[in-house]
Amino acid sequence: MDKESKLLAQLTAGKILFAIVLVTITWIVLRWMRGFLKRLEGHNPRLRFLIRQIEPPFRIMVWFAALLFAADIIAPSRDAFVAAIGSAALAIGLGLQDLIKNLIGGMVIIADRPYQTGDRVKLGDAYGEVVQIGLRSTKILSSDGVLATVPSSEALTRVTFNANAGVAECMVKSDVALPRAVDADEAIRIGREVAVSCPYAHLGRGIEVELDDTRLSYFVKLSISAHVYDHRYESAMQTDMLRRAKREFAARGLLKGAESRAEKPG
Repeated sequence: MDKESKLLAQLTAGKILFAIVLVTITWIVLRWMRGFLKRLEGHNPRLRFLIRQIEPPFRIMVWFAALLFAADIIAPSRDAFVAAIGSAALAIGLGLQDLIKNLIGGMVIIADRPYQTGDRVKLGDAYGEVVQIGLRSTKILSSDGVLATVPSSEALTRVTFNANAGVAECMVKSDVALPRAVDADEAIRIGREVAVSCPYAHLGRGIEVELDDTRLSYFVKLSISAHVYDHRYESAMQTDMLRRAKREFAARGLLKGAESRAEKPG
């Protein structure tokens, strides 16, 4: 009797059922753990990044241990176990090449850590908060609530832009178009006041206000850059700074020339 026949002879309905139950229980436990960690984040937001760093490798280790234990139960003998692994490897190599690429890519991402859960990243066409890092894919939630799933093999080969790299705050930038004749000192002063008065600003980090007239012929661009205290409020802070800046410049009559010519680039 060859190895494959021995393996089939050792397989029983009870062993297969036990393996299925084990995998199901593992899935339920990990789902419960994810909910528990989310509730813990809600009670103590400072733990958010620490928890999200620990969760992906822990989840992978639990899955690996459960599947290894299930395989050992189904094929208890050494020869049967080796035969099962060989058959699985052959099937995966022939029919699941893309899945293998994603699994390898996921392991490299977890080891290299170009980003982690909770970071705000731009990956290809997707931009938002990384909500889950798995072996097969990375899930990114945009500010407007759209969930993008990026395969791990694609995430591994694309340039990744990380806005906060493991901390809560990140840089936020708002641009305002002003007439070329605007008083530069006054414009920069107003820009700084706008950033300081923004309720989302992290005042412990630097504020940058710049004027740029190298590319626009009819007006100059005022850029206001400051750090938001939590990157989840990035859009809210950008909108707030833009609203405050436009209100202040409009009150001084400084937006009329720029608005009338904004659609007529030279």
